[in-house]
Amino acid sequence: MTLDVRLLGPLEVRVDGRPVSFPRGNATTILALLLDDAGRVISMGGLVSGVYGDELPLDPEAQIQNTVGVLRRQLGSARGRIETVGRAYRFRIAETELDTLRCKAKESQARTHRREGRSDEAAAVLREALAEWRGPALADLPGRAAGAIGRRLDEYRLILLEQRIDADIDSGRAPAAVEELRQVLAVHDSRQRLVALLMRALHACGRTAEALDAFAALKERLADALGADPNRELVELHTAILRDQPAEPAPAEPPEAIATAAVPAMLPRTTRRFTGRENEILALDRFLTDAGAESGLAAVTGMGGVGKTALAVSWAHRVAHRFPDGQLYFNLRGFDPSAPGARPEDVLGEALAALGVPAERLPAGLDERAGLYRTILAQRRVLIVLDNARDAAHVRPLLTTAPGSFTIVTSRDRLTGLDMSEGAEVVHLGLLSEADAEALLARRLGPERAADDQAAVHRIAAACGRLPLALTLVGSWSAADPALTLNSLADRLASTGNLLNVLVTTDHASDPRAVFDSSYQLLGERDALAFCLFGLHPGPSLTPAALASLMGAPLAEARAALAALAQINLVDRFPGGRYGVHGLMRDYAAECFADEVLEAERRAAALRMLEHYLVAAHRADRRATHRFDPGPPAPGVFTELVVDAPTWFSAEHAVLRGLLHVDAGFGTDLRVWQLGWLLAERSLDRPEALLAVQTPALAAAQRRGDAFEQAVSLGYLGIAQHALGDADAARASVEGAARFAERDGRTWTRGFATYAAAAASGREREAQTLRTRLAALPVDHRDAPRLA
Repeated sequence: MTLDVRLLGPLEVRVDGRPVSFPRGNATTILALLLDDAGRVISMGGLVSGVYGDELPLDPEAQIQNTVGVLRRQLGSARGRIETVGRAYRFRIAETELDTLRCKAKESQARTHRREGRSDEAAAVLREALAEWRGPALADLPGRAAGAIGRRLDEYRLILLEQRIDADIDSGRAPAAVEELRQVLAVHDSRQRLVALLMRALHACGRTAEALDAFAALKERLADALGADPNRELVELHTAILRDQPAEPAPAEPPEAIATAAVPAMLPRTTRRFTGRENEILALDRFLTDAGAESGLAAVTGMGGVGKTALAVSWAHRVAHRFPDGQLYFNLRGFDPSAPGARPEDVLGEALAALGVPAERLPAGLDERAGLYRTILAQRRVLIVLDNARDAAHVRPLLTTAPGSFTIVTSRDRLTGLDMSEGAEVVHLGLLSEADAEALLARRLGPERAADDQAAVHRIAAACGRLPLALTLVGSWSAADPALTLNSLADRLASTGNLLNVLVTTDHASDPRAVFDSSYQLLGERDALAFCLFGLHPGPSLTPAALASLMGAPLAEARAALAALAQINLVDRFPGGRYGVHGLMRDYAAECFADEVLEAERRAAALRMLEHYLVAAHRADRRATHRFDPGPPAPGVFTELVVDAPTWFSAEHAVLRGLLHVDAGFGTDLRVWQLGWLLAERSLDRPEALLAVQTPALAAAQRRGDAFEQAVSLGYLGIAQHALGDADAARASVEGAARFAERDGRTWTRGFATYAAAAASGREREAQTLRTRLAALPVDHRDAPRLA
């Protein structure tokens, strides 16, 4: 199967010689974007921005995915050419199958001919490249993105035309070049490179006065239109013609001659307090050794605040001596909350300047700068640190293949694109170990102060969730206030309802809330909602099925959202297909949930969450079936089949306990009480657990004012209190259970109160007999609590 794709004129796609048509609009825009970057990965964000700009529809990412599906269907047997790479896409196509790639190959071939002095052959090859144009590029496609691509490609045509005319003049065809240049200048009369070519051609034909007139006319036009003067190249050419010197352009300097022998040393300062990360450092050392004389590439990924930059910079200083030609460092600001991300072309400009390229010699375009950058580095051993990249596409133009050089990239994105397409070695940076977290605090506080209260240091490290950013911030405050005891600081951190309110600083780069916000603001509507719902879920982890219920969305949508959140390390993947967030991140998600999710949806999400777990638990626990019927779940609840009940209850134990403490304002008291009833039966042999599940269950029953529910919860509480040795509390609870049972009036309720009284009085044989009888007596189905 072969393709023939043409952008240089009306868009044309042929598969095995047969034309393929596409719906006009978003489909052709996406196709143009993919083909314009053929062979490279384009992020979902890049496609959304290219197609919609600032006017985003509802769930733009889903719209992109659907449209890509349309493109694949239309391509038929070539559908596999559009590859999915994580949350991005790539159009795989050979150089011979796309007109723009053929042009670039011919341009490269022409440059080789020019360097070898074969101008005739260079001109011929460039004529072949120019023949690829069948009219204005993509002129038949509407939209801003297609228009921008078309204008850039047509500008490229002018560049090729200038190169071809230059080769013609060198080949002795100056007279023909004069007439052609006058025609082109009639349209582009202020393009200085064309005027320079016209001056050279006229001078070569002996028409020196006309050459000087062309310069004077341009100078006047520039002054009138722009208030500017001709560039240096044109002025030097004008001077040479005045002196009747050969009007030849200066011989093209090899890129290595453009740059002086500058040895950049751009690594930022490292800190002597850097702690731990021995395994990650050893991995980076191994990657460097394995690269040998080849070009090495490694990536360090992880959540915001986990210490990626600190690791990369510290390691770079350790190995800097192995790179005699220098070290480059660039903060790409991919997730910077206070500034836009750095453009690759701007970074390349800084890199070329650091490598000794004079400002006046800097190429204008991204591709030209990237080419010069790679050419200069080809003869050098340089260490390159690309910090805080947005994604793989952000750094790909900055990568080099220079033998012996090594590039290390840091990002909150998992950079799967670099791993898959560039062979990057990836280090995923997690939280510090408990020992390293405490060591980091000790280095900031001072070893003597930390040694005096090691228990407090342990509590502070735990409260900070072993996150380096939080540990460093707390350590700095404590060091600045020696009068504050470490125990008092630990108490303050432990008692706060939201640690983010304590970890506040005016420096956005050090404020955890600002760091997390810079990632959150990049999310689409679906993924933002999914992240917010982690602030409602009690944690520590959830399954895609649980998130689907929280979102009220299909399972596929929940899976896609989790993949997107995991891609930029806002959530972590755990074994068993579960996902969770760091404690500080959960606090931030809870803020987003309260601030950005409407009240009605917060209540609905809480109800769906309770029903999801309650229905699953009820189905998994056969003992619950005789007590109550949950009824059909509410719309949007995804019910999952529990195959292995013990394993499920073990995995969800902390979640089920946490659900009992859902905000009462969400109107979920009935569900909370029912879950507490179900968990009570599983906790009878563990009085601490029984007390823990029935205390919130009783509170829910009291808010509802239901006699049956209060009788049951008080009975269970009495049993737990007796087992824990609190006889007075047990007596009061079972007496309360008896009163509510009489008020309820049902046989089962009175029987349960009698059983609870026996169990809470130590009459075990009697209690067991009553429990056996109770098990055979179903709750009156007419009044049994049910889910609405």
